[in-house]
Amino acid sequence: MLEMNRNLVLNVLRTGAASRAEVVRQTGLSPATVSLIVSELVESGLVNEVGQGKSSGGRPPVVLRLDDERNNVVGVKLMRQGISVAVTDLRSEVLYSELAPLTLGRSRRREAAGSQGGFDGQTVGPGPVLESVSVAIERSVARAGLGLDQVVGVGIGLAGLVQPGTGVCRYSPPFGWENVAVAAPISDRLRRPVLVDNDVNTLTVAEQWFGRGQGVDNFIVVTVGEGVGAGIVVDGKLYRGAGGAAGEIGHIPLADQPAPCRCGNSGCLEALSSDDAVRRYVAEALERGEQSALAGKDDLSMAALRHAAEAGDRVAIEALEKAGRMLGLGIAGLVNTLDPRLVILSGEGTQAGSLRSDAALAVMRQRSFAGIGRKVDFVVDSTDDVAWARGAACIVLGELFSPPIRRSIELTPIPKRPSRAFADREPSP
Repeated sequence: MLEMNRNLVLNVLRTGAASRAEVVRQTGLSPATVSLIVSELVESGLVNEVGQGKSSGGRPPVVLRLDDERNNVVGVKLMRQGISVAVTDLRSEVLYSELAPLTLGRSRRREAAGSQGGFDGQTVGPGPVLESVSVAIERSVARAGLGLDQVVGVGIGLAGLVQPGTGVCRYSPPFGWENVAVAAPISDRLRRPVLVDNDVNTLTVAEQWFGRGQGVDNFIVVTVGEGVGAGIVVDGKLYRGAGGAAGEIGHIPLADQPAPCRCGNSGCLEALSSDDAVRRYVAEALERGEQSALAGKDDLSMAALRHAAEAGDRVAIEALEKAGRMLGLGIAGLVNTLDPRLVILSGEGTQAGSLRSDAALAVMRQRSFAGIGRKVDFVVDSTDDVAWARGAACIVLGELFSPPIRRSIELTPIPKRPSRAFADREPSP
C-alpha cells in the first residue's frame, strides 16, 4: 500500500510542480500520508522543495518538484553494427545522444551441429560487447555533463529473447548468444541498476510514453526490417509472456514454403515479409529474366527499392507488395487474437515506403475476423536509433512511475543521497 501511495504522489509531481496540499487534492490521500511520503522522497533525492507558492491565506505552501538535475536515466539500443545511447531526464527528454561504434573483438564460428549463430554464422563473445556498452554509457553520461551517481538506472534493448527480471539474454540472433548475463556485468561496473529487455519491447514502451500509443490501453507495435517482431500492450501493461518471448511473430509459420528462415525453419513470417524477403523476391524475378533497373546492383537497400518502385519498376513494386501481403497476414493473426485498438508499424523497413505498408493494411483488413480489423487504427511511424535508445530509457522510467501491480521488473530503490565518487571518475576512453 505504501508503494502504491508513493506511486500516486510521484505521478502527480511527474506532470509538474505542486504543493503538498495539491498532492492531497489530486491523490485523495490524507495529509499525514502525503507528508510522510514526500519526506521520504526528499530524503532520497528524487524530489526537491523549490520555493514557496501563492498563499490563499495563512502560510505560503512549499512547492515540490522532481529533481531532474540529480536524477537521470540512460537508454541503450545494442545492435550488431553499433551502440545507440540516449541520456534523458525523468520526463524522457533527451539530454545527450550518440551512436557509438561497436568493437566486436574476435569472433569464432559455431561448430556445434545444428546450433544457431549470428546473421553471418558467427557468435560474438559477450565480454568485448558488454565492455563497449559500459564505455559508451560512461562517455555519454560525462558528455551530458553528469556523473554516474546522477543516473537512476540504465535500460538496454537488444534483439532476442530476454528473461524478464533477470537481465539474462536467453538467445540473440545478431550475436549468437545463448543464456548470457547482460545486466549483471554492466551493473557491477557502473554501480547502477540495469534493466534489459527485447528491443521491440523498449520501442513499444517509447510509443506508450511519448508516441502514438499515449492513452491507448491495447495496442501493438510491429517492427519490420532485417527481422520482424512485435511489442504488445494489454490493459496498459507491456506483455512479455511467461519467458519473455511474447511478440516473436517473425517465426509464426505462415505457409509450407521453401523460404528459409534464420531460425532454422522455413515459411516463417519473417522469411516471407522482411527486408531480406524483399531482396529474395527481386533476385527470383531477375533469375526469371524479368527486366528491372535493379539488375546488377549489389546493395539493394530499402531506400533504393523504394526509389525504383516510385519510378515504376515492376520488379520492385511486386516484391514490396508481396512482402507487404505476407506481413498483413501476420498482423491479421495478431488482430484476431488480441483485438487491439491500434497497430503501429515501425522499424527500419518502413524506409521502403508505402507500398509494403499499404499492402499489409489491406490484407489485415481483409483477413481479420468479423471485421474487427476495420475498427483498428493503423499507423506507420518511422523511427531512428535515438528513439530506440530513448525507449530503453523508458523501461526504467516505466518501473519508476508504474504502480506496483503493473510493474514487470522490480527496480532497485533510489539510494539515499549517493556519494559523488562516480561523478568524479574519469570516463574510460
